[in-house]
Amino acid sequence: MSIPRIDILLATYNGAKYFSAQLDSLLRQTYPSFRILISDDGSRDDTPLLIQHYASHFPDQVFICPNPNPGQGALKNFEHLMNVSLQQNQAKWIAFADQDDIWLPEKLMLCTNEMKRMEANGMDLMPCLVHTDLSVIDADAVLINPSFMQYENLIPKSATRESLLSVNVVTGCTMLVNRPLLSLALPIPQGAIVHDWWCALVSGAGQRTFLPCATIEYRQHHSNQIGARNRSWWGRLKRLGTDLSSVLRRIDELGTLTLRQARALELRLTERGLGATYVTNYLLWRQASKSHRASSYRRYYVGPELDRLSRWWFWKGGVTPDLNQ
Repeated sequence: MSIPRIDILLATYNGAKYFSAQLDSLLRQTYPSFRILISDDGSRDDTPLLIQHYASHFPDQVFICPNPNPGQGALKNFEHLMNVSLQQNQAKWIAFADQDDIWLPEKLMLCTNEMKRMEANGMDLMPCLVHTDLSVIDADAVLINPSFMQYENLIPKSATRESLLSVNVVTGCTMLVNRPLLSLALPIPQGAIVHDWWCALVSGAGQRTFLPCATIEYRQHHSNQIGARNRSWWGRLKRLGTDLSSVLRRIDELGTLTLRQARALELRLTERGLGATYVTNYLLWRQASKSHRASSYRRYYVGPELDRLSRWWFWKGGVTPDLNQ
């Protein structure tokens, strides 16, 4: 019996400093059947040379997927790779990789075992997603925290498809998804915030499973597009004290973006003939008055209570934003 293939999608941009450590960790995976598809977003450092080096030395595993429109950012770069994987139709499952982390050797094997269990329970035609915890390391690979979820004060197992509309607890570089999810996620709509959050939302039409073990060493450094942050009370108070205006601005922006993203999900599910009632109810709830939402905000806003309260207080209701604005 043939072993199902996995496509690892690696989007790069000026990542030469940590690229080799990441590629080497991908090539050390114990899962025996995978391809690494790489798309660069117009790097100006040595990243393209390193990509060429690995592609020439590992021609059966490393494949260059030239980006037709470089310079549009990580979401579009990952969308390009997602389209390539879907169109080539060689992989049963798809994983996402950042350019500067380190994967533990059993990462793919652990995720595929869980994916097989999910699909064996009648979910093989439905969107499925597996994600895991990860440890946090610094720029020199020194351990900061053995659990990203603990560091961020997140509890993925308590998250629901409703709460994911407001708060993402799925880390993209740990995800393994199946082809039905990839098909439903594409094309990524204008209202999506980031590719991994969008995929997490799409999994609400099927099933999502979290494995509470770290399968990746997540490198925290000054160039992270989305980094890990210490969410202790002291860390939060320090940020509020030093940069209050920026914190409030980010909260307000995220409120608008989550509305746009939820509306995009409602449209996608409706277009594909899938149930969108829970998304519609969320959008109606977001439009209700602050007093009306006071008794039920914990349903949609998971995580530390300070985060929940700030969303309830600062996120504006009103009419759902136009996706074309």
